Amino acid sequence: MSEYRLTTEIIERSEAANWDQAKLEWGLAEVYQADEPETCLCGHFPIVELCVLRNKLNASIATVGNCCVKKFLGLPSDLIFQAVKRVRADNDKSLNGESIEHAFGKGWINQWERDFYFQVMRKRKLSDKQASTKRSINLKMMRNMRRIPPSPIAAT
Repeated sequence: MSEYRLTTEIIERSEAANWDQAKLEWGLAEVYQADEPETCLCGHFPIVELCVLRNKLNASIATVGNCCVKKFLGLPSDLIFQAVKRVRADNDKSLNGESIEHAFGKGWINQWERDFYFQVMRKRKLSDKQASTKRSINLKMMRNMRRIPPSPIAAT
């Protein structure tokens, strides 16, 4: 992995000419787990936890590995992936706030589902109906996290 290569690639896709300003232009657009290993902008291969970043100023897109997003850009992708791993292992487990907000922001769940999840996510005992609804929301998240973006967005 090359920090220099990542910063160069991000700056090239940014309006700003320096790293400290350029990294502020980027936001997390999508997180997904790839079926086949991919390469991060830093050059690291193989990676399967990928983050699609969108530049807020010029709409450029960059696909970056989860580790680089957390380490260099400070976005909460690692928390989203942690929750997904936990729920994949046991669908009765809870997602975290970051993953619920991400799912809501992407339109994967609606306002009611978001509010419901925040009300029950820390409860130890759920009614059968609450547990079923929570599992249903978890499944929506899992299906969307396996989705592969429709076009090759790792610009070169």
